Amino acid sequence: MSKSAGKVLTSFLMKILFAVLIVAFGAWGVADMLQRSPARQAVIKVGDVEVEGHQVQRAFATELRRIREQFGPQITAAEAQKFGVFDQVLSQLATRALLDAAAKDMNVGISDEAVQTLITTNAAFQGADGAFSPERFRRVLETNGYREADFVAGTRGDMIRQRILDSVRGPVTAPKILVETLLRYEGERRVAEILAIEAKAMPLPADPGDAALQAFQSEHAEVYTAPETRKLAVLALRPDDVKIEIDEEKLKAHFAQHAGDYAQPERRKLSQILLRDEAAAAKAAAALNEGRKPDTVAKDVGGAFTDLGWVGRDGMLASIGDPAFAAKAGAILPPLKTPLGWHVVIVEDIRPAHAADFAEARAKVEAAVRAEEAVGALYRLSTAVEDALAAGATLEEAAKTNALRVHMLDGVDAEGAGVDPKTAEGLPALAEAVKAGFGQEVGTVSPLMEYEGEPGGYFIVRTDAVTPAALKPFAEVRAEVLAAWRAREQQTAAVAKAEEIAKGFAEAADSAAFAKANGLKLDTTPELYRSQGGNLPQALVAKLFALEPGQAASTPAPGGAVVARLKRIEAVDPKLFDADLEQGKRQIRSALGDALLGPFSAQLADTYKMKQYRSVDSLVQEIR
Repeated sequence: MSKSAGKVLTSFLMKILFAVLIVAFGAWGVADMLQRSPARQAVIKVGDVEVEGHQVQRAFATELRRIREQFGPQITAAEAQKFGVFDQVLSQLATRALLDAAAKDMNVGISDEAVQTLITTNAAFQGADGAFSPERFRRVLETNGYREADFVAGTRGDMIRQRILDSVRGPVTAPKILVETLLRYEGERRVAEILAIEAKAMPLPADPGDAALQAFQSEHAEVYTAPETRKLAVLALRPDDVKIEIDEEKLKAHFAQHAGDYAQPERRKLSQILLRDEAAAAKAAAALNEGRKPDTVAKDVGGAFTDLGWVGRDGMLASIGDPAFAAKAGAILPPLKTPLGWHVVIVEDIRPAHAADFAEARAKVEAAVRAEEAVGALYRLSTAVEDALAAGATLEEAAKTNALRVHMLDGVDAEGAGVDPKTAEGLPALAEAVKAGFGQEVGTVSPLMEYEGEPGGYFIVRTDAVTPAALKPFAEVRAEVLAAWRAREQQTAAVAKAEEIAKGFAEAADSAAFAKANGLKLDTTPELYRSQGGNLPQALVAKLFALEPGQAASTPAPGGAVVARLKRIEAVDPKLFDADLEQGKRQIRSALGDALLGPFSAQLADTYKMKQYRSVDSLVQEIR
């Protein structure tokens, strides 16, 4: 009972908190950000805080992976974005950036000990024995694409942001009478007997004739209307459309200028024993220096031995990386402290930094030079196309002169549906071209526009024709309309029968006999709460909480209707639930504190000028 009441109160308060968060995102969101600038690496900038493209892409990819785990791998990034998934992710990243900017100004910090405690007590990093497992920690980080240094820094950032939010919420008192009232209201339970009326069980109506069906089609025109379509001509300029001749001397000159970019940084093969206290770490270091095996030493001192493999300096915490990369091969470092605990690191081997010669780096050099040359060549090609159009050439003539292709997209709607895959083959800017084509008048040729993504390019779109949205021909959809009309009539009949059944149900002395006499199945609900009605329509749950035992009500439901007769009421006595009262006080205190976040978020948005340099749609195109 106590557990159930607490759960219900939590559900009720979550509704309040959700409303607060919507207000907060409305104030912190990306609505007032500036236009994009593809040349910028940052996607979002708040004061001096930047959210880089790789951070956004990782957040997008993580959310897409979570969605696919729930709904199946067939869900595409574009489909997820139709529901605003990535808009919300970007808004959350913007919120984090606002809090980071505020933390920077406030000089808020978190100790290593606090970070260590949070990480080592995280169940995701614990082994079968319930203790922190370095191997599991490392495996989880690798699976999710994190480096240890980045994860620790991210955890510290999360804790700092939480500290700011907690300071804003402040101490809020939850009056006992408020908790008791909510608990009494939300904790009341009701049990009902249920009869389901299925629409498909109702007699199938006869065909009403064309006139009635045409009227039905008109009443539901939005369902039977073909969307506006357009005929578009799109000329795309891609890096693949330019021919680049690169001689050996140019490659050598580039290599000479950028030789450092092709050097292999020093890498070291490391292993470690991770322990919780300094004394154990010192004991482990002494044992290793005596020549004992690391895995045996780790067991003896209660630590965890981990083979870190070949690592670079940039992927490690400075407190480990600096001494590890300053030591000689075979060295056993003295105990080192990090937010994860105490480390005894063994430098097993060293691969010195290697300056590649031209022959070794040639393939990478050529790829880099071609990418650089393609930017200039593509710009020159775009200028030639623009000059041809300015001189009066048609899109087709400009394309032919410059050995390019015009893609003819006929019958495409605003969402890009209806495109023949053959005509769109090789067109990298389909979504952007369709959007531009639907944003201009018939006969208009757009200016040269840049499309997003790597390596990038340009496109021009001409809108040749518009087919307005129109009701589909009746003959074409008659069968579909008839099926929908019959479904509506059966649903109407089911609702009417449910209302009739409800009257008899309320008067029946024997529920089971009444159900059997009417050819229906009798079910009894579990204990229902106002905000947790199980599978029942919420409208029916609301009616049940207005009934007295023995009274019945009905309501429409998907595929028919439902009749319910209230069987019993179980009230809540707050005096019996001290634990729930204390939990309720905490929850209400938290909810009231969260209500303060709205004004705070608005103040942050006003203080820090937020800029967005790339559109969500362009970012979505880069994930799969």
